[in-house]
Formats: sequence, C-alpha cells, structure tokens
Amino acid sequence: MNFFSRALLSGLLLSISHSASAIGLVDTMIPASIKKSYETRQLEPLTCIKSVTQFIDKVAALPPPVNTRSSENLLTNNKRVPNNAPTHLLASCYIELEDYEKSLALLMPLLKNPSVTPDEIRTLNLIASEIPESERPQLSNETLINMMRNALKLIEGEKRKNKNHLGDILNLSITKLALETHQYKLANQSLSKVKKSLKNSKETELLAWLAYFYGHYYDQINQQQLSITNFQNANSMADKLKLIKLSSLVKESLSNLYQQKHRYKRAIDFASQRVELLLPTENYVEQADSLLKFAILKRQNKEFNQSLIYLFNAMELVEKKHKTLLAYIYLELGRTYASIPFDLEKNTDLAQKYLQNARHHFQKLNKLEQQTESILLLAQLNIRSQDTGLAILQLENVLNLAKDNFPELRVKAFEMLALSYELSGDHQQANFHFKNFHSLQNAIKEKLFALQQLKINEQFQLIEQTQQQIQLETKNNELLLKNNRFKNIAYVTTLLLLVSFLIIFVFLRRTKKLVISEQSARKRLQSHPRTKLPSHRAQVQDDNLQYQGKPLFYALVHIPFLSNLNGSKGLFSSEKIEVALGEELKANFSQHTLVTQVRDNQLLFISEQAHHGEAKKFAQDIEAFFHSFAESYSLDGQVASGVVAFPFLNNVSRAIAPERMLNLTSLALFGACQIREAVDESSWLELYAIEKIQPAFFDGDLWILGQAGIDKGIVKLKSSHPGTTINWPELNR
Repeated sequence: MNFFSRALLSGLLLSISHSASAIGLVDTMIPASIKKSYETRQLEPLTCIKSVTQFIDKVAALPPPVNTRSSENLLTNNKRVPNNAPTHLLASCYIELEDYEKSLALLMPLLKNPSVTPDEIRTLNLIASEIPESERPQLSNETLINMMRNALKLIEGEKRKNKNHLGDILNLSITKLALETHQYKLANQSLSKVKKSLKNSKETELLAWLAYFYGHYYDQINQQQLSITNFQNANSMADKLKLIKLSSLVKESLSNLYQQKHRYKRAIDFASQRVELLLPTENYVEQADSLLKFAILKRQNKEFNQSLIYLFNAMELVEKKHKTLLAYIYLELGRTYASIPFDLEKNTDLAQKYLQNARHHFQKLNKLEQQTESILLLAQLNIRSQDTGLAILQLENVLNLAKDNFPELRVKAFEMLALSYELSGDHQQANFHFKNFHSLQNAIKEKLFALQQLKINEQFQLIEQTQQQIQLETKNNELLLKNNRFKNIAYVTTLLLLVSFLIIFVFLRRTKKLVISEQSARKRLQSHPRTKLPSHRAQVQDDNLQYQGKPLFYALVHIPFLSNLNGSKGLFSSEKIEVALGEELKANFSQHTLVTQVRDNQLLFISEQAHHGEAKKFAQDIEAFFHSFAESYSLDGQVASGVVAFPFLNNVSRAIAPERMLNLTSLALFGACQIREAVDESSWLELYAIEKIQPAFFDGDLWILGQAGIDKGIVKLKSSHPGTTINWPELNR
C-alpha cells in the first residue's frame, strides 16, 4: 500500500467512525418515568427518542404551578437552576443515530460560557465528547478545550467534594479533543489528573474509560504495545460491566490498530466481535457502521465476495434511514468492485455505478472531501479502461473541488493526471503535473515529519516521567516496607499460633460433618424415596451396569397412573401405593432382573434374555404385572414399554456401551407411547438392528442416529400393534 492509499484509508476511517466519546451523561437527575430510556439509550435509541419526546411534551403541556409564596420566596425560587436531564437524554439518543443537527438544536440553547453549574457542564461535555468537530463548525475543538478548562478551574475552586466526578469527565473529554488536535502534552496532563483522582476509587466505569483513552494516547505517540495493553484492559472491563458503547468503541479501536499493522486476521476478529455485540440491538446506525468496517477488512484480506455481502447487509439497514452512511456504503461498494481482479469489465461497470451514486449523495450532503474522493476513484477506473480524456476532465474537477483543503487527494490527482497525459502522448503536460505531484508530496511529508517530531518528543517526555515516577515509588515502597516489617513479624507470629490451632480444630470438625453428610446424601440418592427402588443414575455412577457377557433385554416402561397419583389418590394413599409397588416388583421379578427408577413414572427393567426368550414375552410379563397391581388399587393398568436387546449390534457387542442404552430404550418408549395413545391399551415396541452394521454409524447421539437408522431400514421395529403409525420427530423436520 503506497503513501497516498494509507493516508486516504486513514482519512476514511476517521470520517465515518463515531467520535471517541467520553461519558456524556453522568449521575444526571433522570425522572423515574424515563429512567429505563436512559439505561437503554445506546441499545434502543429510537425507543428512547419516542418515550423522552412524549415525556417532554407532557411536561410542557402542564399548567404553570400556582405560587402562593411571598415575594421573597418567589425571588429565591426563580434563581433555582432547571434540570435539563430529559433534554440531555434526548440529545444523546439523537447522537446515537448520528443525527447531530437535531442534537445540536437541543443543546446549543443550553450552552453557557462560562459553564458553572453541573447541568451547564454536562451540556458542554456532551457537545465536546459526542459531536465530531466537522458537525459543529460554530464550535472548534480549541474553543471547547478552553471552555472546559475554565469549567475545570471553577470545579477545582469549590471546596466541596465533587461527587459526580465531573472534573474527571471533563479531563477525559479534553484528552479526546487534545489528541484530535495533536496536543499530546495536554492529553497526557489530563489523563494523569484522572489517573491520580481515581487511584483509590471504585468507579470501575471511569477506570474503563481511562484505559480506553490511554490506549488512544499511546497509539498516537507510536507506543503500540502500551496501546494494545490499555485497549485490552478497557475491553475486558467494558464486557464485564456490560458497557455496550465503550465495548463497541474499544473493539473498533483494536481492529483499526491491527489493521494499521496489516494483521488482518486479528483485525477481522475484533471487528467480528463488534458486529456480534451490536446486532441484537435496535441501533441500526451502529450495526451498519460495524458491518461497513468489517467489509473493508474483508476486502483488504482479499475476501471480495464476503466484503460485498456485508456491504449489502449494511445497505439494507440504512437505505431509507441514513443518507450519510448510505453514501459511504456506495463508496465502499465501488471501491470493492474496482478491487476484484477477475471479470474486470463487469466489475468495472458495477464500480462506476456505485461510485456515481456515492458522488451524487455526497454532493447532496455537501461533503466535499468524499465527493472529491468519489470522482478521483472514477477517474482511476477510466484510466484503467484507457478512457484518458474523461479521466483528465474528472481529475481537473478534483483539483478544482479540492483546492487547498485536501492535499492528499490533490497529490493523487496530480499523479494520475501525469499518467493520463503520458498515456495520451502529451508529455509536456505529463511532466508539468508530475512536478506538481512531487512538490505537493514533499510538502505533505514535511508536515508529517513535523507531526512525527511532536510524537517523538512526547515519547521522550513520557519515558523520563515514567523513570522518575518509578524511582519515587521504589523509594517510598522501601521506606514503607522497613517501617512495617517489624510490626508484621510480631503480629504474624502471634496470629499464626492462634490461627493454626483454630484452623486445625475447625478443619477436623468440618471434615467429620462433611463425611456424615456425604454418607447420608449418597444413601438417599441410591434409591427412590417412595418405591425404594435403586436409582438408575446411581447405578451408572457406581458402574453397576457393566456387561457380564450374557445377552440382556432393556425395557424402559412408562406407567401413566404414577404421573398423577397424588392428585387421584391423595398424598398418604399414593405414598402407600408406591411403597407397595416397589415391594411387589422386588418380589415378582427374579434375581436375574434388575429394576431401577429412571423418573417418577418410568422404570428400567434389565433382564437376561435366556429367562424370556424374546422381547415380546418380556414386555407381556411386565404388562401382566402392572395390570394385576393396578386392579388391586382401582387404577388404570395401561403401560407402554420400549424394549431393546443388548448387545444392540451382534457383530460388535461392545460398540454401544450399557450406559448408552437408555437413549435407545427412550426412543423405543417414544414409539410405544404413541401406540398406547392410538389404541388405548398397553403396548410395547422393540428396536433391533439388522446384521453386520458398521458400528461407526452409531458414533454419536443415539436418539438422533436411531431415528436415522429407522429411516434407512437398518433399525427394525416390532410392536404389540403392527401397522400403527409412529411419527418420529427427527424424520418429520
């Protein structure tokens, strides 16, 4: 990337990025009815505007209060400072949507010089920190810096403690404006004041903003490692505190920093995090801006199709809502199509189309720099298409529009004019414009060199200050250590003896209690509280389901009358019934059958196949037992049984472990329950696999894979009521 491209990219990023904003509203007296709008102003600016506007209109419609006070009290009342918090909040919501014209219309009547009261200072700070200089030509950065420094003097002159941290907020805003005007010394002084003020503070939000502005300060004086460290600290704090705006700004700053270093994967990572952060909100401006930055990075990483997708997504968000962002999206669409190295003719036509749209929109918005840039890119395309005549006309227009305002665009225009005339054979004009190109390029380099010297001087001062601070802190720490060492030795020796005895006593007592508690809890969890049947989960945890080499039947049985037993029989009767059920199950099923409780209304029977012969006989034995038991207590004895043989795969007996069989029996029970509901009587369903299935097919979730096997015909069904339709959830999607 040549010098001009870097400068142009830098200018573009600055022109479309949100201002690096400090906290615009701090501890304002927000009325209770719009408190929620204040809390969600960055996430839901449209809702905020609607609710705050309704509140302001409602207040304005109220009749003036009848004042029955004396004239002296009336005079005192008239001196009270009004609370402009609703107006500040409304302006802040417009700022979130980049509607700076409306926000300034609200704030400018409230701005006072000098700003004395907290309310006036908040107005000043909101304008300085939230609205870019290009959007407030009546108030330059230098003017606002002077106003804020005067306000700081008034705050520092007050003897009462500043509970609102207005001084810290103003210093952060001064830092922002100082960095924009390359006043590095002033920025460092302001940051140092905030750092000192917050040294022992618990204001974590302000500390997060401080780290963010330190990141920008170090970035501007070319201390990238310190910049990254501070940005990462700010990012961590912002995410933890759920500060959406700060989190978005920090992720954008980190992405830009890595972009400048041509580390596009890291830049894309942070840009992607910003997109994910903003997409759930209703702030379509921030969403479109994040998609636009993401698309630019994708293009620079040669991912042209991805870049176009994100640009069109951004365009859908703002097409009829935000003309400025739409113009920038057209500009980037044109630039992206122009960068695609294939289908040159088609992509050149598309690039020209979007660049013409961008030029038209920027002209209507009176954004001269971006309009000029669009024409410059159109000329570049015409040079590539060998249409040097049209390119020369466009480049002359660029010089006329840029004049002395945009030297980076002028230097590129001179370079391209020299190339155009050379291609057209007019070497005299080519030589003339080439000389202009070199002359202006050297002038720009001299300005950049002077700015670089400022940064180098600031680095030296920073190093010197850091060394002095380290020396002072080291001496201070040594004195404190010597003073405290002897005290600590005496205290620690005494305390250690006492604490040691106490810890040993408490530890032994607690250990004994924990052992007793664990034994009691384990015993309770081993069995169901009513039926006293073993818990299936406990059996799995204790490895009591290990395969002993004998083929088994697994039957998962759903007993409907247990689902609402308390409601139908009452608490005491239902408890007696369940106790009796557990006892009869143990008495009726031989020692070769293990019965465990899976849920309150589900039992798992595991029995050796040799005692039943086939699944049908096993299921019918279970049905007969429950039918007989239910008759004894006047209950509905219908049950549904899902049966699966183990091993499920005869050719590879250990492919499906015993603890995974519950998934297959659950699938079989799912079908059996549907049959029971369809025929209104007890039912069973067996799942079995065909011979010689590849075991890898069942490597995963057996609930899903079992249904896939049924669909493919490798898992077969047998049931008590063949022909009954069963709807498998995974197969019906």
